[in-house]
Amino acid sequence: NKRLRNQAEKNCILAEELGHHHTTFGDILDQSDLPKKKQELRARWWAYERLVPLNKIVQAQREGITNRFELAEYLGVTEDFLQNALERYKEKYGIYTFVNGYRLFFDPLRVG
Repeated sequence: NKRLRNQAEKNCILAEELGHHHTTFGDILDQSDLPKKKQELRARWWAYERLVPLNKIVQAQREGITNRFELAEYLGVTEDFLQNALERYKEKYGIYTFVNGYRLFFDPLRVG
């Protein structure tokens, strides 16, 4: 798609489309249908876990990444995609989780 502005946008779109390939089936265009909406979310979650893995967030912070803009750039995703992934992780784990012996806090984002 020539309207995509940069590689980060392309990465996010491609990951979500791959998420559809791996997690959904059939025509899910009608998002007013709850089962189809759930399939859409499942594809997004798949993409978040592939492009914004928790261990990479920890690694980035240990390498000196200090803000969300830098983290998005480090991961090759858009800031919106990163924010949505972090919100998903917060829904899934609460305010923090443990990753490779580190405590990863989601709000504010930091490694302790």
